[in-house]
Amino acid sequence: MRQKLSSILAAGLLGGAMLGGTINASADPAGAMVGNPCAGCHGIDGASQGQAPVIAGLNTMYLDMTMKAYRDGQRYATIMDRIAKGYTDEQIAAMSKFFGDKSWPANTQSVDADAAAKGQKLHMSTGCVGCHGQTGVAMMPNVPRLAGQYAGFLNQQMLDYKDAGKAIPPTAMVMRSMLSGLSDEDIAALAAFYASQK
Repeated sequence: MRQKLSSILAAGLLGGAMLGGTINASADPAGAMVGNPCAGCHGIDGASQGQAPVIAGLNTMYLDMTMKAYRDGQRYATIMDRIAKGYTDEQIAAMSKFFGDKSWPANTQSVDADAAAKGQKLHMSTGCVGCHGQTGVAMMPNVPRLAGQYAGFLNQQMLDYKDAGKAIPPTAMVMRSMLSGLSDEDIAALAAFYASQK
């Protein structure tokens, strides 16, 4: 099984290189081996173009915790829970460092200015600022960056976190409580605000 996984990862690595991905010679080869196959959804080096969330530049601790939560059934997903089951703790650590060492991409996206303004007010009034900072850039290593993330992804994740029928990590239960009092329109406004930030 481990040999088969290595073959699959090697094929993904080759495919990523053929698509234009490059591997920094000083990068951890184990991290590159397990990280490059993610390019199919998350873009080269995790710099997604909008079909999946940006993972380049997210905190290494957060990436590690998130992959383990997907793998261990502690976080609801439609795809990542199945993908994560194929990775060991060591591979997840290498992957997390690989993406954590990258820079956050300078993506731009169009958002409704009125919705973003409403979202900013909600961000400040509902307590989101306490963990996610003034603009969605958290200072704590276990809290994800929201600023500049894709609005569609953020919106869906907040709806999933709000849904009591879907698994979320124990550390995110405070978010479920906070989101439970918000309407779908409020959540969309929050997503617009975060997406509008640099």
